[in-house]
Amino acid sequence: MAQYRVSRYLNVVDLGGTALLFNGVNGCLDEVPQRLADILKAGTQAHLETLHPTDTGALLKRGHLTLLSPEEELVRFREFVSALHKKQELKTRAGGIMLLLSYNCNLACRYCYQQEHRPRKSGAVMSPSLIEDIFTKHFREILPGIDPKGSEITFYGGEPFLPAHAAAVRKALEYAGKYGMTASAISNATMVDAMPDIFGDGCGSVNQVQVSLDGPREQHDTSRIPPSGAKTFDRITDNIKLLLNRRTRVNIRLNLDRRTIGTVPQLLMELKEKGILGNKYAGIYASPLHDNLAEVDATNFIDLAGLSERVFSLGIDLEHPVSLRANEMSYLFSLEKGLGLTHTSFCMQTMQHTLVVDPFGDLYACFEEAGYPEYRVGRVSTRGVEFFPLHDIYKRRHLANMEECLECPIALTCGGQCGVRCRAKTGDLFKPDCQKIKQVILAGLKLAYQKKQQQSDEKRRTPHPETFPSTHR
Repeated sequence: MAQYRVSRYLNVVDLGGTALLFNGVNGCLDEVPQRLADILKAGTQAHLETLHPTDTGALLKRGHLTLLSPEEELVRFREFVSALHKKQELKTRAGGIMLLLSYNCNLACRYCYQQEHRPRKSGAVMSPSLIEDIFTKHFREILPGIDPKGSEITFYGGEPFLPAHAAAVRKALEYAGKYGMTASAISNATMVDAMPDIFGDGCGSVNQVQVSLDGPREQHDTSRIPPSGAKTFDRITDNIKLLLNRRTRVNIRLNLDRRTIGTVPQLLMELKEKGILGNKYAGIYASPLHDNLAEVDATNFIDLAGLSERVFSLGIDLEHPVSLRANEMSYLFSLEKGLGLTHTSFCMQTMQHTLVVDPFGDLYACFEEAGYPEYRVGRVSTRGVEFFPLHDIYKRRHLANMEECLECPIALTCGGQCGVRCRAKTGDLFKPDCQKIKQVILAGLKLAYQKKQQQSDEKRRTPHPETFPSTHR
């Protein structure tokens, strides 16, 4: 008789009285009694032999148990993720260009990871002619196999909406309209009122803007400020309202650390008073400040799990790393066939379906690396597009080539984490810096399941319309 064992890719999530089994390869999810979960967590052959044959058969079918040896299972997983990654590379036809218009910014935030570039690179501003060359001559060279139609332009900086960038922005939007590309931006929103006509929900307009706030008015105005120290909170929030009134989606990112998390309820109240919170075009989420490449003061930084715990403790309605994971993974509960888990890599750095172009024509695979010449993956010039060795090295950074990740039960929901951070923290691009990501992912899965159950309960409690008393006589 074949001997079965617990799969190395089984995750057991405690629900309090029952448990959720989550298979990290196929995405299968099953709620089981705590007794059964305890047997699987123990994992010994003696414990497994106490299972009822019906349970054993079901667990084998769902992938929670396996007949493969640990070595065979690891080999099979490597083969699977390698094939999956190749399939995703071939099928993707959409991507985008991030236009880093200049490294200049009108603010001087103390944690900015671009601040050290400005003394050397502040003289260069992207020209309309470079924009024209990108979209008429080089787009398919920069992004082979990517169709401009359905792709995205992202305006980035520095601050993309400085007056000096207006001509390049408008030229890029001409091509967005011509090719049917969406356009978004990452902006501090202090200057958007200088060219309000470029924003809106139509093709050829900036459709979405990410804006950061550092807390409520008093806190923000000591942190997110220009060199003069002038206050910016009201200017930014007034401009957020301008964007919302033009039906431009605004994602408000709260830059938080240990000192500022407690100020969030005050900020939410201020945003509500301004008519921003609750607007259908506005979203808001919490994100921890971090240090990857730049040397900034990280004394009060907080990790993803810690930030989510603090937001939970405050009892406020705010998206945070765990809830964002819950939103991302909720599709698994309705999936009946197909691939449930597909994150063979973490971000744009590996796939390179989106690349950053800076005003010098330098190409980067990650926006945080922009400005560091040693991290260029290529260059656009009058001679065409040239790619450097790092271009291919980054393309190899996926699960099949990351030994530690191959053994991880949540690898396909993680993708190996941020390559920039991993290299900065471990010294090796292919060695993960996991921190508490498994805790965050499984907490997100649990939250998603609880929300699903709550919705099901509410649906059962809601009477069918036909049972309502008639008001007609």
